[in-house]
Amino acid sequence: IDRDFARGEFARTTIEGIKENWATGVGFGNFQRAYQIYEKQEMIFKQYVNHAHNDYLEIAFEGGVLAVLLMALYFVMLFMALTRVRRDPLQKAAFLSVSFLLIHSLVDYPLRTEALAMTFAFMNAIIFHKGFAARQKRELIEIDHNGEKLLVPVGTPP
Repeated sequence: IDRDFARGEFARTTIEGIKENWATGVGFGNFQRAYQIYEKQEMIFKQYVNHAHNDYLEIAFEGGVLAVLLMALYFVMLFMALTRVRRDPLQKAAFLSVSFLLIHSLVDYPLRTEALAMTFAFMNAIIFHKGFAARQKRELIEIDHNGEKLLVPVGTPP
């Protein structure tokens, strides 16, 4: 491990950029070009920085305050879903998978690979799915029609 240059330096440099571009960000997909503006002179040729190695900082840098608000909204919704998830084992497993990816996103950019991004999306679909409503049994009533007894369904169709 290079003690002079690490992910901590990526984070500090990215935070400098966030401070200057907090309102609108630098635009999604512009991390590499914008990062170079804030990169310290002595670090320029040590390592090529293609991402912040922290998805949250990179999203804030690229998307500004709106992206941060959307991330916060997602986390609030995820926390609210936690109360409902406790009942369903599949949703619990999906919640754990999403949690691991979100924790990993603090030190890398796992959601920028297609396989993990699709897994993340699928697991979120499982978490936020409300489940299937219990199918109503149609009630049958007996009626007399021309002296013949008939069973007639009552209620909404399934």
